[in-house]
Amino acid sequence: MKRFALALLLLAAPLVAAQDRSTELDKAYQEARAAHNALKEAEAKRDQGVESQPGERLGSAAGGSRPTENYFVRQAILEQELEAARKRYEAALKRWNDLK
Repeated sequence: MKRFALALLLLAAPLVAAQDRSTELDKAYQEARAAHNALKEAEAKRDQGVESQPGERLGSAAGGSRPTENYFVRQAILEQELEAARKRYEAALKRWNDLK
């Protein structure tokens, strides 16, 4: 009886491991998809944020205008958000590929 139980355990172990691997692969895929979507949203937000908003330009004596410090700070924040999204996507993609 003990041999039968041991044999059953040895046969079932690979099935459990395969299920765990499949679950981890599915999680990694979903994470990579979510990170890709977040990256695309960050790119779109950055692209839409190029235009200055009200109060972000100062007039010059020559009749033109120039961006204020607030404009450059906002642009830097958008770039940081984009870079963070890019790093998250690359990490998620690496994890998914490592599991494949």
